[in-house]
Amino acid sequence: MSTSAIIMMVVILGIVWGGFVATLRIAFVKESRKNRK
Repeated sequence: MSTSAIIMMVVILGIVWGGFVATLRIAFVKESRKNRK
């Protein structure tokens, strides 16, 4: 594999992981708000 291909894979994985973590945080905040009420 070339260096550019590896960099592209890392960037794509980072974007996917970032979106996954953001979704988890949003869901966690919504649940915590429900529990406070």
